[in-house]
Amino acid sequence: MNLVKKVLKSRPAIAFAASFLVTMLILAAFGYAPFGLKSVAGADANIQYLDLFAYLKDVLAGKNSATYTMSALLGGDEVATFAYYLMSPLNLLVVFFQKSQLPIFYDILLALKLSLSASSMAIFLKHRFPKITGKFQLFLAMSYAFCQYNIAQSCNILWLDGVYLLPLILLGIYQLVAVDKRKGFFLLTISIACSMVFNWYTGLINIIFSAIWLVVEEILYLYEGSYELKALFKRLGGYLSAVFLGLALSAFIFLPNYVSLKSGARSTFDWDLLKPDLINNPFTVIGKLGLNVMSDSTNVSLYCGSIVVIAVFALFFSKELTARFKSIMALLGLGMLLLFYWQPANFAFSLFKLVDSYWSRYSYLGIFILIFMAGIFFSQVKDKVQPLFYGTAAYLTIFIIQNWKNLTSKGVVYTVLSTVLTAGLLIFYEKAGKKGMQKLALLALAGLLLTEFAYNAKKLWATYKDDYKVAKVDEFAAYSSQQEKQIAALKRYDPGAYRVSQTSTRLKLRLNLTAAYNEGLAYNYWPIASYVSSQDPKQLKFLESVGYRSAAQRVTIVNTSVLGADSLLGVKYVLTGQALPGLEKTALPAANGKSVYRNPYALPLAFSSQNDVNNPVFTGNPFAYQEAAYSQLLGKKVTLYKRVAYKRVAYKKTVQAGKVTYVLNSKDKRNPLYGNLPWSQAGDNVLEINGKVLSNYAGWLSPSVFFIPAQKRTRVTLKTKTPNAYQAQFYQLDLQKLAKASQEIQARAIKQISFNANFPEQSNSSPLRKGPKPAKILYF
Repeated sequence: MNLVKKVLKSRPAIAFAASFLVTMLILAAFGYAPFGLKSVAGADANIQYLDLFAYLKDVLAGKNSATYTMSALLGGDEVATFAYYLMSPLNLLVVFFQKSQLPIFYDILLALKLSLSASSMAIFLKHRFPKITGKFQLFLAMSYAFCQYNIAQSCNILWLDGVYLLPLILLGIYQLVAVDKRKGFFLLTISIACSMVFNWYTGLINIIFSAIWLVVEEILYLYEGSYELKALFKRLGGYLSAVFLGLALSAFIFLPNYVSLKSGARSTFDWDLLKPDLINNPFTVIGKLGLNVMSDSTNVSLYCGSIVVIAVFALFFSKELTARFKSIMALLGLGMLLLFYWQPANFAFSLFKLVDSYWSRYSYLGIFILIFMAGIFFSQVKDKVQPLFYGTAAYLTIFIIQNWKNLTSKGVVYTVLSTVLTAGLLIFYEKAGKKGMQKLALLALAGLLLTEFAYNAKKLWATYKDDYKVAKVDEFAAYSSQQEKQIAALKRYDPGAYRVSQTSTRLKLRLNLTAAYNEGLAYNYWPIASYVSSQDPKQLKFLESVGYRSAAQRVTIVNTSVLGADSLLGVKYVLTGQALPGLEKTALPAANGKSVYRNPYALPLAFSSQNDVNNPVFTGNPFAYQEAAYSQLLGKKVTLYKRVAYKRVAYKKTVQAGKVTYVLNSKDKRNPLYGNLPWSQAGDNVLEINGKVLSNYAGWLSPSVFFIPAQKRTRVTLKTKTPNAYQAQFYQLDLQKLAKASQEIQARAIKQISFNANFPEQSNSSPLRKGPKPAKILYF
């Protein structure tokens, strides 16, 4: 009992509780869940993670698998997905929430991870700087929790496990070097193992940085004491052993994940990025040390509170610290800048891959360095008044010069004002002789920091309102509940094995596009789409060949029903709000504006063939590819599509804009009509069908093949700056021919399948055992 009380009263526990309370206050103040109808779950959190948490619920309930599932793309190994997105132990709390409550769960999960960041930093500061007072330890710990990285990456909550584990890893290195080698070895081993298990991506970043930090601690140890080469090699051996053992302890998840990633669509490194260049002037970072500043491709924002920035600059104006020590700190600061502005370092910490979004994914490392330097100031400098004054003046001078063109912006004005007030309160605290006045100064300083954190969070979270939006608690709950009921009703209606597709999802973006392609995982059905970072390249290529393009090797775009392709893939049901030729509406209830349509032409997921079947060569025409696939399966030439003639009318209104219109020579409304405009140049174009906007085209998340409702004068118009960059393909599917081909293949369906270690075999009860040669079983 005494131990529990001692822990609860400890500085790390206080830092955790204070940060959790502050997070809840910020969420409540700005209308976020669990107090309001908004959620912090924006961008990738909205389009990926909420559905993945729903998938996790099913895995924990035994309704789906963490290793192999048919609920993503065409089915396959999901180890890499699970290892990257879902291994944090905090995710287990999802069992206490319904799928309809996941935005609420997400915000609470964020609060817990921010609080753990404060707690782990408090532990680091307590052991690394024993002389630092509890008040300033709390301020610095909370500055780490509410730093720019944590708030800006709230939409990538999986990366925050690396943030709260970093201080423990680096504390282990300090103890290994300068305090207790056994404790250091143990802490370093366990924290590295946890970092790799919870999220291998930030785990690897932390391991790379730990090697750099070992050098930093060795230099500081050399500065403060004697130097023995033999002892140095022992410490190096201890470090390498701890890293190796930490990796070994995490091998149960990391090795299967590595094997899975090796066969993924993004398995190769982008070595062409390795150039010994500077990305930008490193010292521009000072102008980014302010409120409401996002990192971009050429600049990093390391904001972590005015108190930290002031202390870092004040450090160099202290007369108590030697010139030699300040030189070490200057080198540390310069090294920090090179982490982000020297291309080889940027490449290494990007894990040797091109990063084209969410900059900078490892900026929490630089924020840690700043807080470390601030910790030195508050623990080692006794006479702080003069350094605080000159340090503040130096920082503000550079900050204002670098932001000269934006002096009237609120972010710049509030940063300058907050910095001046923070410096004033710190100086007042140092000069105040009475404890009552010091407490008043600390209280005011705490309020000012809270105001900074709240303002910065509000502004940074707001940047995601138009970027895939943010999840709305009530809208998400309504959609999720309806979708669960509709899928459950469909499974009761037809308990067989089949795929399900849909033409719209929960998330509706500009021009009818969507990015929420993980609903198969979320609601546990077999789709033909998904959006994760580790896709099967063969499946992506196959889906593109039949008309469903992929984007950035991560997402498959399925927002229409290409009936010939769907039938080939075994899509037996389509959820759509639009009646499409060839699909039969069922009596199942509609949900979220989508009724359940049956595809009578869907092939079984397993069937036999007497023919030698090879993957057809894709020549850029998905309709020809579908016909080639059916022809191979049937062992004879099959023609399913008829090319539709068209008249092309193209003109340019101005140099900046133009359009091309295709007038199609088809009035047949019984058979589905499709278009495809393979492009040689991507662009932000608008596709219109018969005068109605369909979607963006030739851009991010835009489809390739699209359905065209036929009418007397069928027109397809593409508003584009490059009207000559497209080669039109218009085809009409013959449903009678599709029905005939489908019936022949459906007759070969495998009713029962048994598996052995080598190859799936047909059941002895199958009539296909009769024949001149064994039948090959085909799966799609």
